[in-house]
Amino acid sequence: MKYKVIDISEEDYGCEGIPENSELMCSVLIESSDGTQKWLKIADRYLRENDIDIGSVITAD
Repeated sequence: MKYKVIDISEEDYGCEGIPENSELMCSVLIESSDGTQKWLKIADRYLRENDIDIGSVITAD
């Protein structure tokens, strides 16, 4: 199914920062063609490597 990316926000790790052996994660709001929305947690690295930004259309199961 295809989804449009509506919003992307970086996770807030507070003053402790990103936990050791972890990577920066983002909350991504996607919307299907029928208007259903859901939040996903996706690695920031993956978003950048795949040029995914607000307005992008992605395929997900």
